[in-house]
Amino acid sequence: MTQYRTAPICWNQDYSVGVDILDRHHQTLASLINQLAERTEDNIKSEKMVDILTALVSYAEYHFRHEEDLMAAAGYVDLENHRLEHRHFCEIIAETCYGATLGIVGVKELFSYLTRWWRNHILLEDMKYKPYLANTPETEAA
Repeated sequence: MTQYRTAPICWNQDYSVGVDILDRHHQTLASLINQLAERTEDNIKSEKMVDILTALVSYAEYHFRHEEDLMAAAGYVDLENHRLEHRHFCEIIAETCYGATLGIVGVKELFSYLTRWWRNHILLEDMKYKPYLANTPETEAA
């Protein structure tokens, strides 16, 4: 049996993209993902788990739209590839959540995937736009 020992996400400045609103979005996403860690013994079909996953997907879509709007306004040259990354995540998470409801994917596996994705996406993909957004005025408070 595979052990999933992914640690919860702990925010630190290494994850900062230099835009407060996006950093707060990333922290909210981390919090939602970490809520899964607190419920790894729950059935994926439980009302609380469904609520967490629904909130995560909804917030991710909201965040992606806002992030992409800021990247477009800043003239980020790799915006289309970044959009594809976001779409791919939404497809994968939908499939993974569906697999979880069928019992194919467990909560621990889902948490492990989301945690790895969150860390890798911010540290590898989001950091690419950091120089472009360094002097961009923020347009939203939350």
